[in-house]
Amino acid sequence: MIYSDMIKLAVFDIDGTLTRDGSVKPSDYTIDVLNKINEKGIKLGIASGRDVLQLKQIVNEWDLPFSFSLLIGLNGSEYYDLDKNDIKHLYELSSEDVKDICDKMLGKFPDLNASIYREGKRYLLYEDEMALSSKKRNKMGNVIVPLEVLWEKPCGKLMFRVDEETMKKIEPLANQISNDRYRACKTQTTMMEFVHAKSNKGNALKMFCEHNNIDLNDVIAVGDMNNDNELLLTAGIGVCMKNGAEETKKCADYITDLTNNQDGCAHFLLDYFSDLF
Repeated sequence: MIYSDMIKLAVFDIDGTLTRDGSVKPSDYTIDVLNKINEKGIKLGIASGRDVLQLKQIVNEWDLPFSFSLLIGLNGSEYYDLDKNDIKHLYELSSEDVKDICDKMLGKFPDLNASIYREGKRYLLYEDEMALSSKKRNKMGNVIVPLEVLWEKPCGKLMFRVDEETMKKIEPLANQISNDRYRACKTQTTMMEFVHAKSNKGNALKMFCEHNNIDLNDVIAVGDMNNDNELLLTAGIGVCMKNGAEETKKCADYITDLTNNQDGCAHFLLDYFSDLF
C-alpha cells in the first residue's frame, strides 16, 4: 500500500485486537509480524484500559523479541514513554465525580460491582465469578472495600463489569449521565467504564507524538471497541477489526478481513507493509 513507507509508529489495542479471545498473549504469528515491522524502524505501542504499570508487567511477561516504545493506559488517562522512561498522568476523575457516578448507577442498579485501579491493584465492592476470572487472567490482586473507599482519591477510571444482558440495561443510563466532566465508554461487551471527559486514547497519542516529534499522519492504529474510536480518528491510518463494534468501524479507514481469533491484525499488517518485505 502506498502509505506504508511513511509510518513511524503503530499502536494497538490488546483484547479483541492483538490477542485471541481467552488468550493473555498475542499468537506467535502476530508476534513475528510485529517483530518484522519493528525491525524496519517502526516504533510500536499499546493502548489499553489497563494502567501503564500493569501493561509494563504484561508485556514483560510476553517475553517479546522487541520492545514497545509507548504504553497508553486507562483509556488515555496516562501514558508511558518507555524510550524516555517517563510516565505522564493526563486526566483523572475527581473524587466528587466518582461518587456522583456511583450514586447514579448504583441508585438504579444496586447490585453493580463498581471497581477502580489503585496502587497496582483493583479495588472493588465484592468478588464474583467475573472478578475472579479477570484476576486470574490479568494477574492483578482484588481488594474488597466499602463503596466510599472508591472516591477517597481521584482515579483514572471507574469500571462496571457485567454480563451482556445487564450491559443492555445499564448502557442507556451510562450514556445519559455522561456530561462535560466525565463520560461513559463501553470497552468490552461486558465492561462499562467512566473516564474524564477529556480522557481518550487519541488525546494520549497526540500528546506522545507532540513530545516525540512524530506527525500523526505517520501513525497507524488498530482497535475494535468504542474506547478505540478517538485513537483510530487521531492516527493518520485507523484500522478496525472485523470483530469490532459497528460504531468503531465507522471511525476507521480500513476494516480487517479476518477477526482477532484469526490473527486479523497481523494479516492486515503484512498486507499494508508488504512493500517493506
